[in-house]
Amino acid sequence: MIPRRLIGATALVAASAAATSGCLFLAPRPDVGPGTFRERTVILVIDGTAGLPFEGSYGTPAKTTAVRGAVPTQFTVKTAVGVVGTFTKSAADGELVVRVMVDGQEVQRRATSAPFGTVTVSQLFSR
Repeated sequence: MIPRRLIGATALVAASAAATSGCLFLAPRPDVGPGTFRERTVILVIDGTAGLPFEGSYGTPAKTTAVRGAVPTQFTVKTAVGVVGTFTKSAADGELVVRVMVDGQEVQRRATSAPFGTVTVSQLFSR
């Protein structure tokens, strides 16, 4: 038989943990106020062999858009979270280059010359 004091103490600890965790999820972190994460303009520049056809998707980690096109082109995303993109060559020959430009600065460059190769980029933002 389990002593009543032990049952009461266990219940108190469980209730305290539930109340504490509930408060943590409902209250915002004190160091993260409104407007802390600023929106940025991200441009994905699709470059390489002129006229090279490609297909893929781009957007934010939460939502992407499927695309088809030819080099050169670019896609713009306004986000405070980050940007992701995956682009695949629709031809064996040629080079596909993807550059990530954040607020006018190049922060990432990936390329492939492999037949029907794929380039994947992601750039997540902190404060």
